[in-house]
Amino acid sequence: MTNPVLMLAHNALDMTKRAVCSVLYQDIPTRLLVIDNASDDGTWEWLQQQPEVESVAFRPQLGVSKGWNWGLRQWFEFGGRQVEHVLVLNNDVELPKWFYRTLLSRLSPTVGFITGVSVDNRPYCQSAREPKAGGEAPAMAPCPDFSAFCISRGVWQQVGPFDERMVFYAGDNDYHVRAARAGLPLMNCGAPFYHERSSTLRQASAEERAQIEAQANADRAVFKGLYGCNPWEPEYAALITT
Repeated sequence: MTNPVLMLAHNALDMTKRAVCSVLYQDIPTRLLVIDNASDDGTWEWLQQQPEVESVAFRPQLGVSKGWNWGLRQWFEFGGRQVEHVLVLNNDVELPKWFYRTLLSRLSPTVGFITGVSVDNRPYCQSAREPKAGGEAPAMAPCPDFSAFCISRGVWQQVGPFDERMVFYAGDNDYHVRAARAGLPLMNCGAPFYHERSSTLRQASAEERAQIEAQANADRAVFKGLYGCNPWEPEYAALITT
């Protein structure tokens, strides 16, 4: 079975190359779909030269929530694919070669959403060892990391798509709340992956950075309007308790 992967990319071509490479070199077969969200640094041109990668470009960009929805629908609903799980990644991550297989090993009929844990130390991540077969599995925790998550068809069908009113930020928090209300745990299995955090914001021009920050504030306002708090406030913890 080929295991599907969805990746969103907006600029940061060097990081995208490393992320794509880490997907293609997983120790299980993968099939990668990359959505180019209006990159202007040669990302689309590079993707078109990669025969092992499916790609599509949107101009203007879809944003995060809409991009995830578009890609997940391709895998779960359209084109006769109807897969049972999808690994969803940022383009600023690098995965150990055993990462996808490890997440799949923790999926179950009761846990249909599994993530790893991001670290900011590339050498540590590159040298991290796979949990030993037959050994005691690390304890899972209800603190999902949406930079690299594996979602099952069942969770997608029960929770539904991401809320596109939150374009860049807080859509993951909203999904966590809705899953909790549906009695579905979103779990972190502790498998490490390298993540160069806030790369889009750091590499953006001053004008684009201002636009991203303004949209982030609008996204957080939508979340607060729905739930009466922000994700970092104490009241949020009560919302995600399953």
